[in-house]
Amino acid sequence: MSCSSILTTTLSLTGILLSSSSLYITTTLSSDKTFVAPCDLSPTLNCSSFLTTPYSSGLGLVGPLLGNDHQANLPNSVFSIIVFTVIFLANFSSNMSVVTMMLVLSTITSIISSTVVIMSLPMMCPIYLSSLVTTMLMVLTIMCQKRSLDTERKDKYGYSIPTTTTNNNNKKGFKKFI
Repeated sequence: MSCSSILTTTLSLTGILLSSSSLYITTTLSSDKTFVAPCDLSPTLNCSSFLTTPYSSGLGLVGPLLGNDHQANLPNSVFSIIVFTVIFLANFSSNMSVVTMMLVLSTITSIISSTVVIMSLPMMCPIYLSSLVTTMLMVLTIMCQKRSLDTERKDKYGYSIPTTTTNNNNKKGFKKFI
């Protein structure tokens, strides 16, 4: 496993944990109106108000297009858990098409999360911001992983061919002393 692959695994696990905590806060807020989230730091950094905006469910699109009672109008954290889990599981493959799919999926997630943050300004949730930063870092590590797969030489069966990086032109390097 390469360094970028280990970083992607770590970031996807971090994203799953952040999204799970966001889902916990969302479900607790919907059932208990007196609940105060531990991430309510100020009027602008407030998870309780951010996670109840129309943009925090259904990616901000399902409610206006299909109605607030539609089955796909789930909290955004559910979609994030699915994306982070798919990337976590796909990360164990070193296939170029799988890595490209991971890159596209994480880029789309990053764009959608950024749009939700911009649409919800000036309110902000520290957990959602951390999840957004995690997604952006994951895009960078998957790009590095894709670049490292591009440079590997492969045989006709798809296996990596080891390459030597040292140049042994030193003809006097090995001498026999009498």
